[in-house]
Amino acid sequence: MTTTRIDQRITQICELGCTRVTEIIVILEQGQSAPETDGLPETERAQVLIELKAIMAVYDTRQDGCR
Repeated sequence: MTTTRIDQRITQICELGCTRVTEIIVILEQGQSAPETDGLPETERAQVLIELKAIMAVYDTRQDGCR
């Protein structure tokens, strides 16, 4: 999977909303695969996790948080 395709997967996940993104982060941190990351090798799931955590960190620093 190319970086562009990883970016597409991340975009699709983010479109599901903050609650689902947070759930997916927890699942990936446990070493499991969420339905949204099924079919990705472990290395690519790890990259998705890193990117999702970075994206959500922005919301954690905002006053209004993620909605």
